[in-house]
Amino acid sequence: MSLTMGIYKGSTYQDGEFLDDRPVSFFRVWKQVWSPAIAACGGRLFQDCSYFPVSQIPDVLAELDRIYDWVQINGGEDTEYVSWRIRDELKPFLIQFYQEHKDEDYWFDVG
Repeated sequence: MSLTMGIYKGSTYQDGEFLDDRPVSFFRVWKQVWSPAIAACGGRLFQDCSYFPVSQIPDVLAELDRIYDWVQINGGEDTEYVSWRIRDELKPFLIQFYQEHKDEDYWFDVG
């Protein structure tokens, strides 16, 4: 089982049309590393069962930076996996998506 970040097009998340999803983490790693990192870093947008609009991507990127830093110290055997997912997968995707669609109606669902 794994967690993904769903992408929706629409003025609200509830009315949005599902377009695609991006992998985030294996469930075991989410529970053992991501969840403690998010809690320790005060994450409020990028967490399980959360939704955020494209306009909040800069805030999500800041949260991912804090999570990345926490994982470097506390990530244990999954440090490289989580670091890679943030550094090479999630952040580049979100940065590009924001640059191309920042004035449009898109929503993201982590879960």
